[in-house]
Amino acid sequence: MGGLVQGAALGAAFELLCTSVLEASQNVVRFSSDLARLESTLCSIELAIDDVENFNKILDAPKHETETLTERLLEGEKLIRKCSKVKWNVFKRLYYSKKLRKLEALLLNYFQINVAAFHFRESKRMSVALNNVNEKLTELATIVNNRGENGVGSSNVFPKLEDGESADEISPP
Repeated sequence: MGGLVQGAALGAAFELLCTSVLEASQNVVRFSSDLARLESTLCSIELAIDDVENFNKILDAPKHETETLTERLLEGEKLIRKCSKVKWNVFKRLYYSKKLRKLEALLLNYFQINVAAFHFRESKRMSVALNNVNEKLTELATIVNNRGENGVGSSNVFPKLEDGESADEISPP
């Protein structure tokens, strides 16, 4: 199982759990309300899962950020398979019903807390990166403008705006 968890992509694990829930909800009447609630939760987070996986590919993000969620999804799929095997044992039905509710709560908790924290961290990281870019552009503009004022270079690439003048009114040199 360790190798499967390590190598499984988030989207593949999510798809596996969704498929299991859909099949079980059609075939296992004993957990219908729990499975319906879990199916609704999965439908709610499906787009977020797709986005996380796509952004991780684009940004070449480390896999450890989503490993916990991938593990939970694979554990959920195993739980659904176990639920499918429960016949009329009332104690097992109660036990697995509680486990299904716990799985749903874990998924909701992950998206309410972990994703919010991740979003906050990433927005702060982007703000820092934008500030760095702004500083570099300001430095570059100063260097280029100083060269133009000292007679080095052909013209002032970044002309200063006069009062009341907008950047749209300036034609390129």
